[in-house]
Amino acid sequence: MRKFLGWAETAVALLAVIGAVACWNAGVRTTEFPAVPDVSPAYSGTFYSGSWVALGALAVIVAGLLLVDGVRRVLTDRTPPTG
Repeated sequence: MRKFLGWAETAVALLAVIGAVACWNAGVRTTEFPAVPDVSPAYSGTFYSGSWVALGALAVIVAGLLLVDGVRRVLTDRTPPTG
């Protein structure tokens, strides 16, 4: 049962990483501005949505914790002490 939970946590960690990438991509928007003759050159502006970027960072943290615990469960053969 412990190894199954470890593999399940590892799979959920992978899903969390995929979700983090999706959140990051949703939170970054780039806009191209054309050149205005004799006034300014062409440039691109990047807008970062803080809530999407924060959700992506939280998903990475959760994925890391799940991965560490999942690997621990898979590699440990002993049962935990109960007291």
